[in-house]
This record gives sequence, structure tokens and C-alpha cells, in this order.
Amino acid sequence: MGLVRTTLISVGCCFALAACNTTDALTPPESIGDAGSSPVTQRDVERMAAAPQRQQNYETAQDSYSYQRQSYQQQGYQPQSYGGGGSLDDQAAALRSSGRNPYASRPLDGSRTASIPSQGAQTSDADEQREADRRLADDPQAQQQQATQDQQSDQQQPEQQQASLPPPAAADRNSVRFLPIIGAPVQAVTPLSRQLGAEARALGLTIKSSSDSSAGYILKGYLSAFEDGPQISVTYVWDVLDNSGARLHRIQGSESAPLKRGDPWAAIPPSVMQKIATETMSEFNSWRDSRRG
Repeated sequence: MGLVRTTLISVGCCFALAACNTTDALTPPESIGDAGSSPVTQRDVERMAAAPQRQQNYETAQDSYSYQRQSYQQQGYQPQSYGGGGSLDDQAAALRSSGRNPYASRPLDGSRTASIPSQGAQTSDADEQREADRRLADDPQAQQQQATQDQQSDQQQPEQQQASLPPPAAADRNSVRFLPIIGAPVQAVTPLSRQLGAEARALGLTIKSSSDSSAGYILKGYLSAFEDGPQISVTYVWDVLDNSGARLHRIQGSESAPLKRGDPWAAIPPSVMQKIATETMSEFNSWRDSRRG
């Protein structure tokens, strides 16, 4: 029985091998692509397997690598080998020692990597500057020269400021200006002002406007009118001031007019106001002459 079984198994294997060598085993169950194309046979498979493999792709890649290597050699770039691992600590140490980072890749434009000045050079320049400052501080002659220059600069600044200020206007001692009169109405002030101007011009004085600060003298007047028994009295006070507003002299007096009921100023005729102006300018001129002597 064992022999028969072995024989049957051998015969079955032979039939199976024979079936594998037929073209039907390599024919797909359905058509693929063009219906007119011939199916691949066992013979075609064996022929393609026996053919040598092409090395075109490998040779092309090898030629490209050789060309790139030759190009780098022509440019003078040689890959370097470094002892460190290229970590941040190694790069920092290289920068401190030589001012150059050996781990940096070559620039794409072919230029050299920019170098950084070493810390030792910077420290040396700072030390030299501090040493020079210390020597200047220890040198008494240099200190004296510096103090002299500072003193001259301080003296020149006030002189320049004083020169830049405009000169003050010189006061004309032969001029006068009148400030607004206080206490009298317009009808009483009008004849007074006209007579004051006439008297001043007769004395050779120039009348300035009330806002002109170049006048030599300023006259500021106060007037008052009131009933005084059977008459009306008009009192006047004039302060003579300088340009700064300081009082130099005072002129005062009084005049009278007949009594009338009602407003006292309405009872004062223009002649009384003109007389007050004449007396005021006469006393002012006398005082001015006394100051000249």
C-alpha cells in the first residue's frame, strides 16, 4: 500500500508540473489593454530573465556625483573634518577663540563666511581707553587745562547772551506821555488834554503816545470835583513817573467855580480845566529844570 500511495503521489506531481508549463497558466482570465496584443508566454519570461540588467541609471548617477565633486575641487572648497560634534557649545568656543565658526555651512553664493572679531580684541581696546582716561585724570597739567577751558566756556556764555539781547531804548528826557486821567468825565477832560498838549509843545517837549516806553517822563493825573460851601472845588494830583513806573515827583493843587445845583462837573467851565493844565505844566517844567542843575 505504501508503494502504491507513493506512486500515485509522484504521478500527480508530474501532471501538476506539466500543467504549469503550458501557456494557459500565464493567460489572464480576461483581456487586458489592447485586444490585439499577444499574451506573454513562458518562453518570453525565461528570455527576459536571462538578459543582463542595465546599469544606465546607476552609471548616470555615478557620473553626476563625479562631476559635482570635481566642481567643488575646482572652486577650492574642501570638506573639513572637526574634532567636535558641532554642538552649540563647540560653535561658541570656536567663535571665542578664532572669531570664525568652522561648523557653518559654505554660503550658497560662494563667498566666504563673515568672521567675527574676537572678544580679546574688543577687551583690549576698552582696556586701552580706560588706561588713557586714568592717565589723563592723574595728570595735573591736563586737569588744569580742562578746568581753564570750562571756565572760559562759562565766561563766554553770559557774554554771548548779553550780546544777543537787544539794547534798551534810550529815554528821551525832552519827551513826555500822559496816562488816562482818572476821576473826570469826557467833557471836562477834553479841554484839559488840549491845553496840556499846547503847553508841553510850548516848553519844547515831545508828546509820546500812552503806550510808548521811550518817553523820558510819564504824567498820571487824578481829578475830583465837589461842592465846597458857596462854590465848587476841583482838586488835581499829578504823579511824575519814570519808565519803570517809579514816582519821581508829585504835583497837586485846586481850582474853584461858582456853585450850581446838580452834577458838580457840569458846573466847571472849560477855562478852569485849561488853567489847571497851564499850572501843571509850569510846575513840571520847573521841577525838570531843577533836576538838570
